[in-house]
This record gives sequence, C-alpha cells and structure tokens, in this order.
Amino acid sequence: MAEKHTTLSLTQELAQLDERLVSLIAARTSLLSRAAASRRAKNLGITDPNQEKVLWQVWRDTSKGDNLEPQILKKIFHLTNNLSYARVERNASNEKPLCLYPRRKPVNIDLSAPRDQILRSMMFFLGATNPAPLTVAPFQGNDISLELINALNLCGFNLTFQNRACSTQPVSSWSLDNKIIYAGQSKFHFYLLLCLALGKVTRAKFTGSTKLKIHDVRPVQDLLPKLGARLTIVEPHSNGVPVRVESSGQLPETIFIPEGVSRKFILALAVAATTFKSGLTIRLHESYAGSKLLRKGIVFLQQYLSELQYEGTAIIVPPAPLSLDLSSVDIPVDPLMSLHLLALPFFVDGNVVLHGKWPEYAPHLQDVMDILHEFGLRINIGSDQISSRMGNRPKQLSIDLTCCQEYLPLVLAMAMGLRGKCAITLDTSREDVEYAQDMLENLGAGYSIEPGLLQVGLPASPQANRKSGESPWQSPGPYWTLAGALISFTHPGLCMSNADNITSAWPWFWKIFMNLPDPQNFINQPRSEEKEDETRDDKPKRKRIRISTD
Repeated sequence: MAEKHTTLSLTQELAQLDERLVSLIAARTSLLSRAAASRRAKNLGITDPNQEKVLWQVWRDTSKGDNLEPQILKKIFHLTNNLSYARVERNASNEKPLCLYPRRKPVNIDLSAPRDQILRSMMFFLGATNPAPLTVAPFQGNDISLELINALNLCGFNLTFQNRACSTQPVSSWSLDNKIIYAGQSKFHFYLLLCLALGKVTRAKFTGSTKLKIHDVRPVQDLLPKLGARLTIVEPHSNGVPVRVESSGQLPETIFIPEGVSRKFILALAVAATTFKSGLTIRLHESYAGSKLLRKGIVFLQQYLSELQYEGTAIIVPPAPLSLDLSSVDIPVDPLMSLHLLALPFFVDGNVVLHGKWPEYAPHLQDVMDILHEFGLRINIGSDQISSRMGNRPKQLSIDLTCCQEYLPLVLAMAMGLRGKCAITLDTSREDVEYAQDMLENLGAGYSIEPGLLQVGLPASPQANRKSGESPWQSPGPYWTLAGALISFTHPGLCMSNADNITSAWPWFWKIFMNLPDPQNFINQPRSEEKEDETRDDKPKRKRIRISTD
C-alpha cells in the first residue's frame, strides 16, 4: 500500500520554520544574556566587541551562497543581540513570572500622585540652565529622571536631590565638548541633550540603552546640517546610538521641520532653544498641527516663559538668556498613570485621594474622564488633589475610544470588570489592538474583533478556556502592565513575565499594589521612624507579605 504524504501549504511550512526559529532565538538570548550579565557583574560593559565580531563571522560565513542581503542580515544580527542586552539592562536574565492574587478589600489610598515624566524633564533642564536656583518638589526619583540628572551634571550643571526634592543651582559655565554622554533609555532625553549641544561649538559622543540603539535617528541626522551640525552613526549597519555629533554653534534664525521627524525631537529643540543666544523660530509641517505631545509640552512651557509663542505650525523661542520668575514648582500629575490608581474603587470600592496638580492641558483627557464616568467612577478634581469613588455600576456599555486610544489598556481593564458586555469603538488597525487581543487570548476571555469595533464580556469558547494561562502573559509596555494589575482583580492568578517594565518610570507602583488597601502606611513613613529602624538592629528587616483574594 502506498504511503500517504501530507502536503503542507507554504504558510504551514513557514509557520513550522518560524516556531523553530523563535525557539532558537530564545535559547540564543539566554546564552548571550548570561555572558552579558557576567560582564556586568565585573563592572564591565554588557557588550563585548570581540565576542560580537566572532559571532558575526559565523553569520557571514554560514550565509555565503544564500543570496541574503548583507546589510539587512547585519541588522537582524544586532537586533537578536539587543534582545539579550535589553534583558540584562532590566536585571531580568533570571526573571520569574509575577502572578497576582490581590486583596479584594475596599481601598483607602492617600498618596502623592505620580508626576508627568516629560514635563518634569523639561523643568529639570530649564532649572539647570536658569540663572536662578529652582526646586522641583515633590520629586519621586526614578531611573529615567536620574539618567537625565546625571547627564546634565556631567555637562557641568548643578542638580541635587534629597528628601523628595530636586534642586538646581546656577553655574558660571557648562559644556558638552569632548564628553561621552549616556542618554539612558529616553528618546526625549537623548534629543534634549543633543539639541543642547547645538548652541555651542561642540564635539560629543552620545550612548544609550538598547532602546536607543534600535531607535532610528536618520530623520534627525538629515535635518541637523540645517542647524549647523553633523551627526555620525558609529556602528556600521546601525541607525541608532552610539552617535557622534559635531556642531558649529552657527544656528539659523528659522528652521523648517519636514514631515517624519520625531515629535520628541521638535519639543526637545524648542526647550533647548531657550539657551540659544539668538533664539529660534521653528516652522512645522502641517502634519504636526494636531500633535498632542507638542501642545502639552509647549503649553506647559508658556506658563513659565510667556515670551514663547506657539501658533500650531510655528514655535517662536525668544533669545537667551531667559529667566524663570519662580523658585519652586510642582510638576503636574501624569493622568494616565494616576488614573490606574483612581480606578481602583471600580474594582473593590473604597476611596482614593492623590495629591498633586491636575494638568491644565492634556489632550482628550476630558473625553477619557467622561468614559470613566460612564463606568460609574466618580472623580473629583480639586486645586491640589484628585479623589475617586464608585457610583452606580452599569450592566453594559458602548464607548468610543477613537480620539484617545492611548488609554486603551486602562479602558480595556475596566471593560473586563463589567458584569456585562462592553463594545469599544476604536481603530483596529493599530498595534495596540493586537496587544489587547494577545492579552485576552492569554486570559481565555470571550471577545470579538471586527473593523472598528472590539467587544469584550462575551462568552468564552471551551477552547479558549483550555488555553487560558498556559504561559505567562508578556506585557508589551508599562501601561499594559498597569492594566494587567487591575485585571487581576477580575482574573486572579494573572501571570506576567515582565512585570518590572513599569519600575523605571514608577518604582513605587508594585509596593503600592502589594500593600493594598492602605499602601500609604508602608510608603509614607516619617523619616525619624526610618532612621530609628536602621539604628536599632544591624540585621536587615524582612517582612513577608501574603497576597490573597480574601
């Protein structure tokens, strides 16, 4: 009898190959992470040029005769290396999934709200370059802020932080010339430091984390000659840092920004232009007219620099030196992060009070507040605090998230907390909808997606229930991690493989979450009590926290 041959389609063959490929990449990532972590433990750089040279030789020799494009192959090589380096940078080479079983007791939260990171960075910069001292308080230190503070101090500025405040003192001179500046993980910080170098004759090298290594700086590279500067990418076949920058200090009166340049670069240029002796007029392509980031940042800047003009497609920065007529500033709260705490009464009842100033301008924030009101959440905004409690809970909802889809993680978490269906109108072609689908499938939740509409709260299929929780959910970003924490109230046992991606921006979140319902008792300890604990006993204090569903 003749054997039956199973014929696979091209897609099925590719799927089998990709399954093996991903498995091999994961194994390679683990091995290279071990090598990078070993170097880091010895206070060496996590990359080893000699090791990369040997490995690339293997790639090049093995690919001979296969007619593969060398430049693209080299990019793939660097990207696979960066998977390992990124893992080591977040101290997660041996990470274990975090499985959440939160207490379902009414919350009683009274805390300082997390502040807006971009606005805080802008104020650090303005304070450092200002001819008068400035204090930013409260200052909740995180990795991202400390990276900028260290970089500015390396340039000769004077920023210090202690007792939850960051202070700046005027300096007689500063320079980036002949410096190697580590910009960290923030694209905005990299561009801010880069633009600072434009006002003087400077030769500097910029490095950064893996996020900046894979960031494409070519649009800015093409623009810099018009600003009297030149950017050279150091590593062959790379489009990101490390880069060398040479600036002449000869700036035009006006610069036109074409379509396709990062909005973070434009905002950074406007902020850095406050140090330019002749100021700068920035003309923008019409595609930037509706930019949420530019409007938020420039409107904030105008509160302290009234001479600055913004007309939608033009930013006019007056000549330096400019003086801030204030000595202390409280940065507005980050509404997106804050709303993940303010939403807690929706899941467990109780009350939340966050201290801080609600932003005067945040695009489409009122639209989101209206949506949360439909969920039954009652948020009260005061002059120096925001509070929330629950009103009447709806049985089902239909909401439109088209104008503010960056709030999808939060809204999806609340939609899963309803006892009925929730229909969300949104742009389903965006990548964040794929993230939502991945999470829903991991949880075995019932949902449907069609063009322009996501529905949750539908009956789950038996197949989805069987697949639920087979492997930890990998959060694609910090705000999805916050949403996952909220979803664990309705889906206890949710496991995340990279729950630490929120800590660089909000290092207290997990301490807050793990100490519900009243986390302030564990976070806002008086300084005298902290010192007393340190001197009473040389042995470290350990506290075991049990997370349950009672």
